[in-house]
Amino acid sequence: MRVKRILTTLSSCLLLLSSNCITAFAEVALPEGAVKGLPEKLTAMDSDGNAVSSDTGEYFFRVEEMQYGVAYTKDVQLMNLRDDKAYHIYFSVEPLFKAGDIDLEKGCECTFWLDGQEFYNGSVTGIGNLDLTKEVYDCGLYKPGDSHTLKCSVIWNDLDVLSNVDNGYRLIDREGEHVLVGPNASGYVHGEIEFKWLFYAAVDEDFDPPKTGLFAAGNTFWIYAAAVLAAMSGGMLLLILLKKREKKKEDTNEA
Repeated sequence: MRVKRILTTLSSCLLLLSSNCITAFAEVALPEGAVKGLPEKLTAMDSDGNAVSSDTGEYFFRVEEMQYGVAYTKDVQLMNLRDDKAYHIYFSVEPLFKAGDIDLEKGCECTFWLDGQEFYNGSVTGIGNLDLTKEVYDCGLYKPGDSHTLKCSVIWNDLDVLSNVDNGYRLIDREGEHVLVGPNASGYVHGEIEFKWLFYAAVDEDFDPPKTGLFAAGNTFWIYAAAVLAAMSGGMLLLILLKKREKKKEDTNEA
């Protein structure tokens, strides 16, 4: 059999795609009060300026022609820009479908961190040390002005997931190229997988928004300043009144 030297690629590896779901999956269990999507001014945006849909809670992360052994990462900033409410933010993973000669569900490793702390390691479809297809992950409580970073890394690191390929003819050289023979000695293999992240939010009913205004809690300095100013103003008025009385008395004596 003739051996062909090629760079193994994916004709399409669609990560975190939209909601054209081909396979039906059960709804993930949500905490009480949590709803899909993010309210106004509760935002999630990656470093490229791509935002999570506020209406559907979906996030889009697309990789084409994924290379073996290369890590693809995304940082998503989660922020509460409101000044009157606090929220919990949750997320889950929903698999859609996979196809091709490369089983990317088994061949790719996915890792999540929140503010640098790893909390998930497993498949890109959400099944690992946590099952993100059945339960949401709590990304924390977001009080007004709070911000946290959700980071994801996806890497295709397993060549044993190739199907319909003569595994006796493969090699990884210094440039990462593979010697493979695909179906019918085509010399070409591909794979694709689709899934999506979904974000949810729940308002914290126990949060008491900070009071605003001059005499708000924590404004002790301004309270003291106002008191001193009032005392000074009162003293000045008293001095003016005394001077008026003295002048009136002098005028009376002169008369």
